Amino acid sequence: MLCNQCEEEHRIDEMELAFRRPDAVMALSQDDRESGVQENNDLAIIGGKQFFIRALLPLPVLGREEVFHIGIWVRIEQLDFERVYELWDDPQQSSEPPFSVTIANDIPDLPATCGLPAMLNLTDPANRPKVTLIASNHPLSLEQCRGITAHRAHEYVVWTR
Repeated sequence: MLCNQCEEEHRIDEMELAFRRPDAVMALSQDDRESGVQENNDLAIIGGKQFFIRALLPLPVLGREEVFHIGIWVRIEQLDFERVYELWDDPQQSSEPPFSVTIANDIPDLPATCGLPAMLNLTDPANRPKVTLIASNHPLSLEQCRGITAHRAHEYVVWTR
């Protein structure tokens, strides 16, 4: 299907915007990261006080079955972080109630997204948790609620190149 905005084909399954780490981790010097951050590709802890989990923020694509995902990090309270860690390999983790979190990355081409309130839903051990933004007038919240065009998904991807 050709994009009605640019006349090009945008394959959603080949597109991705993903953040490697929370913005707070990336803002640290290399020395501070080495001495004060525990991190891997799924979890991060700064100084034993700030806790982060990598997740997916789904954005439905209008007129398509595919969903575009932004790979983001969320900040979570310590007790909730410990609970998520406890359930990390549990096949029944999706039955856990959602966790209150805030977005930990500023997504380009949008007003500030770092700190936006959201809910984190565990899925299963083979997939990253999903993030649902708390309804608001923020453009990202509206995009998650109303959906985006394939062209908009492409715009997110082009930013990363």
